[in-house]
Amino acid sequence: MHSTNLRAPHFAAVALLAAAIAAPLSAATLVVRSAGPSAGAYPPGKVLQPTAKLALKANDLVTLLDEHGTRTLRGPGSFTATATAAADADGGNTAIAALVSQRGDRRVRIGAVRGVESDTGRPPNIWFVDASRAGTVCVANPAAANLWRPGSEAPAKTMIASVTGASKATVDWSPGQAVQAWPSALPIAEGARYRLTTGTAAPVEIRMTLSGEPKPDVQGMASALIAKGCTAQLDQLVETTAAATKASGGAN
Repeated sequence: MHSTNLRAPHFAAVALLAAAIAAPLSAATLVVRSAGPSAGAYPPGKVLQPTAKLALKANDLVTLLDEHGTRTLRGPGSFTATATAAADADGGNTAIAALVSQRGDRRVRIGAVRGVESDTGRPPNIWFVDASRAGTVCVANPAAANLWRPGSEAPAKTMIASVTGASKATVDWSPGQAVQAWPSALPIAEGARYRLTTGTAAPVEIRMTLSGEPKPDVQGMASALIAKGCTAQLDQLVETTAAATKASGGAN
């Protein structure tokens, strides 16, 4: 059962977000996860230039994202911000491209790409609205938003109601159907909150936020998800990139 608590973690400060926008992210390294004594020095969203050094203490864990993929650093120790070698360009980019595609293809699937497997417990595309997961959801294109459900073998109904009670809709799922267009009767606007109930599952509450046109690089996309507090989508992007990095023989 997923929690309906919508309180997102405190990510980067405004100054860090401004730095992320100003820096050329495609050539920089982005902190996407951090824990331990030095977490305050390396918060998610922090942009590290290629010459940056990280001084980590015991029990520190920092995950970095750059054009080569992901790396997880564990303290104690001193580390460079850049990866030592680039991952094979074909090692997992197909999976990542499918994950972040804005084609609006409701049949999209991520197959096995040199060791990168789809996670059946999550949408095959980070821009699909997960009907089973509570939290803040980044929507890149409100006009082409899609709703996704896990466990699509059986028919089901998803009841969607505005938290304010102003509007509601029902989505009917056929056997084997996992993706449908978001109901046009329910507006997708900044801060809109909806409560979704699928079958006998407990209701989940989501908050919509408009993230705008996705950045062309994974660092820029991750930075936007961090800024908006879209943690589930960020986690999936990072984990898919990490799997692609590992499959292609890159550092992780």
